[in-house]
Amino acid sequence: MRSELTGLCVLATFMVAMAAGCQRTPPPVAEISAGQQRIDIDRQRDQRERQSAWLQLDEAQRQRIRDAATAFAALPVDEQSRFRAEFAQLDRAEQRGWLLGPQIGASWPQLSPLLSYVPEDERAPLLRILHEMNPDELAMLGRIAWRTPPERRDALRKQLIDVPAATRAAWLGQVSER
Repeated sequence: MRSELTGLCVLATFMVAMAAGCQRTPPPVAEISAGQQRIDIDRQRDQRERQSAWLQLDEAQRQRIRDAATAFAALPVDEQSRFRAEFAQLDRAEQRGWLLGPQIGASWPQLSPLLSYVPEDERAPLLRILHEMNPDELAMLGRIAWRTPPERRDALRKQLIDVPAATRAAWLGQVSER
C-alpha cells in the first residue's frame, strides 16, 4: 500500500507540476531575452507533450491521476515538498515515463530498455498493448526486456505487437522461460 501511495504521489507530483506550468502567462515578447525565449520554447514543447499524453490516457487512468492529485493536495506541505524533491531527483527519462500513465509509469524503470526508442509506426499499437496489460504482465515484460540483448529488443517489441491479446500472457510466459 505504501508503495502504491508513493507511486501515486510521484504521479500526482508530476501532474501538479504539469498543471503549474500550463497556467503561466508569458511576458510581452519585447521583454524576453534569447535565453528566456529558449526556456519558453522548451516549456511549450513540454506542455504539448504532457497534454498529448493526457489525451491518450483512458478515463479510468485520468481518474486515478485526479484521485492521486487530490490525495497529494491533502498531504502536509513538508511531505508534498519531499515527494517533489524525490521526483526532481529522477532522471528525465523516468520522469517522462510517468506521462504514459500510472501503471506504465510505475513500471517504466523495468520497461525502459524496450520502450526508450520506439519507431513512430509502432508507438500507438505498443501503447495500446501496454495499457491492456495487467501489472504482473508488465513486470514480466520488464524482466524480459532487461534480459534481452539490445540488438534483439526491436524484434521482441515487434513480436509483442504481433501477438494476439488472447495469447499474450502465454507468449510472455514462453519468452520468460527462454
